[in-house]
Amino acid sequence: MLGLALEGGGSRGAFHMGAIKALLEEGYNFSGVSGTSIGAINGAILAQGDFELGYEWWKKIDNSFLFDLEESQVQKLMNKQIDKEAISYFSSKLRDIIENRGIDTKNMRETVESVIDEEKIHNSTMDFGVVTISISDFKPLELYKEDIPLGKMVDYLMASANFPVFKSEPIEGKVFLDGAFYDNCPINMLVRKGCTEIIAIRTLGMGVVRKVEDENVKITNIMPSEDLGRILNFDNDLIQTKLKMGYYDAKRTINDLKGSKYYIKPINDKLFFESLLSIPDETIYELAKILDLSQIEPKRLLFEKVFPELCSLLDLSLDATYQDIIINVLEYAAEQREIEKYKIYDLKSFIEELKQADFKEHDTELTSKNLLTALFAKKSILQKIGDEFLRALPDE
Repeated sequence: MLGLALEGGGSRGAFHMGAIKALLEEGYNFSGVSGTSIGAINGAILAQGDFELGYEWWKKIDNSFLFDLEESQVQKLMNKQIDKEAISYFSSKLRDIIENRGIDTKNMRETVESVIDEEKIHNSTMDFGVVTISISDFKPLELYKEDIPLGKMVDYLMASANFPVFKSEPIEGKVFLDGAFYDNCPINMLVRKGCTEIIAIRTLGMGVVRKVEDENVKITNIMPSEDLGRILNFDNDLIQTKLKMGYYDAKRTINDLKGSKYYIKPINDKLFFESLLSIPDETIYELAKILDLSQIEPKRLLFEKVFPELCSLLDLSLDATYQDIIINVLEYAAEQREIEKYKIYDLKSFIEELKQADFKEHDTELTSKNLLTALFAKKSILQKIGDEFLRALPDE
């Protein structure tokens, strides 16, 4: 049985939806889903069988969609363009927050209600679990759908997402707190339902993540390749980026794509090693010169000194493959050239795009802090490496 756990994290929940899109495209079917905070809301949408509806919902979300805020004023704040109008506007909102004892979540509740179908959730064959904390009873609550009274599903989803700065919305006189403070990625709820394999979509949001109760359960973590930003920033441009990041980071995980920033189909390690042997001696010596390495026989220099030094500079583990190291080097160059990130490349097409892209030379001093910048400022070296790789790589 395969389960899906969704870690809380406010606006970072867009990352969930991008990742789920990739998983569904790859044919994954889940017997159960659990979530905390925004993870609970996204999990409920999946459990009721309305992923496409939820994905479109996320594409439209912005700050004004969830909170009683004018998007234009929020953008001023985010861009640090504070004028008299913005100061007056946010001063008024701050007074409202103080008077209401928290941020009003009326808009948020209404938009959640627009996508949640409680009847579908209860009738679904998929297990569903949500985490919250009862402040009134001083205890955490891990609730499966069968534990939630009819008519109260949205109440408990909102309770799971009740961040401390939000205005409290009691349920039958009891006050609740965001479930992230007990378990922000409720894998164990799925373990107790019999799941032997669990995919956890992580947001690295603030909160507690508990140890898995059964060490025999296989856990696959889908992690964000970049910081997902502030949890309460629902700027729509950032939401679109998180949707794409989730999609491609999931593709990397499930298809074993190479790269930490880009998404690259690997080639056979033997073929790759043979391509390294074809790198000209003058290129190897030039690399060693830039890295300030003493020179020995060129192939020994490449494998015994250049690669370990690159591994250290790129913060890669010592068991990284040669292909991992070279791809990370090329990724750094790709960022300098602003190569499109959200795309799946094969190694050959990636190198070709690098060769065709504009590159700006940098006047840099060779110091320990900018060796990589110096390395990639030498366009001729990267060109030679790219040429040799292109000649060595198979056509398919």
